[in-house]
Amino acid sequence: MVHRRERVVILAALFTALGVALGFLLAGIPNVELMSLTVFMAGLFCGARLGTAVGGISILLFSLLNPLGPAPAPLLAAQIAGFVVIGAAGGLVGPRLKPESASSIVIGAAAGFVLTLAYDLITTLASAFVVLGADRFADGLRGMFLAGAIFIAWHVGINTAVFGAAVVPIMRAVRAWQTGEAA
Repeated sequence: MVHRRERVVILAALFTALGVALGFLLAGIPNVELMSLTVFMAGLFCGARLGTAVGGISILLFSLLNPLGPAPAPLLAAQIAGFVVIGAAGGLVGPRLKPESASSIVIGAAAGFVLTLAYDLITTLASAFVVLGADRFADGLRGMFLAGAIFIAWHVGINTAVFGAAVVPIMRAVRAWQTGEAA
């Protein structure tokens, strides 16, 4: 018989593998990804602490195994920080979400909006540092945000819709699995 703690660890491992796999699945489509949702859901079901681990490990593996090469160190650090926050947020928001409540759809969408915007802001800052260097960072930062604005808006919009549409159905399915009701 599998005990609760073992189920949570198994679930965290599954979310980590799923996050990396989904990262590669959609890697060819700019700013369309399901890793954020996967990491958020890991936090929701496994708690903030394991959610942060799933987030950090997922993005680290995705970057290190990327056929285009790993992200430069400042960008990788920003990506890890962003995914750690997403995993922790899932753990903090999770207890407030009820799969039978319509407000959970709104909360899920809002989480997608806020978390993706925060992620895009810190990774754009890191990208500006990589591209511009320390000496031109302040002068070129505005240009980096202007150049990336459409990608940020696209990413935030897509993730807002994905979180709003997927959080509640995934909650229902995983909770059924956790209680043994899933076939």
